[in-house]
Amino acid sequence: MLKVIALDIGGVCVNLHIEKALEAFGYASVAEIPAEFVSSIEMLEKGEISVDEWQNISLKITENKFSVQELRKIWAMIIGETVEGMLELAEELVDAGYKLVFFSNTSEIHMQEVYRKLSFSNLVTGCIFSYEVGAKKPDDLMYKAFEKEYGKPLFYVDDIAVNVEAGRRNAWNSHLFTSSANMRKALVNAKIL
Repeated sequence: MLKVIALDIGGVCVNLHIEKALEAFGYASVAEIPAEFVSSIEMLEKGEISVDEWQNISLKITENKFSVQELRKIWAMIIGETVEGMLELAEELVDAGYKLVFFSNTSEIHMQEVYRKLSFSNLVTGCIFSYEVGAKKPDDLMYKAFEKEYGKPLFYVDDIAVNVEAGRRNAWNSHLFTSSANMRKALVNAKIL
């Protein structure tokens, strides 16, 4: 049996900086983002539209203020640095014989940035992404896709409560991430570390 740890990415592995992208697009708050743009992001993260289609929609919404390269760069700004303490925790888990698997609502654009910026991306040897599954957490399709590929994980961590609850509904050992220190405590309590 594989000893698998399921890791959400944003807010668990990397810090997210939505405000940087908003500012670059010229929006003062999330409330100012046009509904069509929000919808296109949702479709992109579910794999319902391609990156090229998303770029075309984004160009139209932003009235061609940006080049395609600028759009991608702005969208990538959301992906920040590695969450404090997660590199050490990932190294410890891998050294203890666990397989780290990404389990995330995301897009191809963001995944390229995660692999570029995350200090321990080389230690993560599996993935289930929403844009490949065609659904987003907390939809059970995501959890079933993970189980089909890797079985039930020994431990799943996410920073969004409804996703954690969906994990529990699927009989996963699920934990709400608040910090790497709290994740470590949960791993110790579960006798994983």
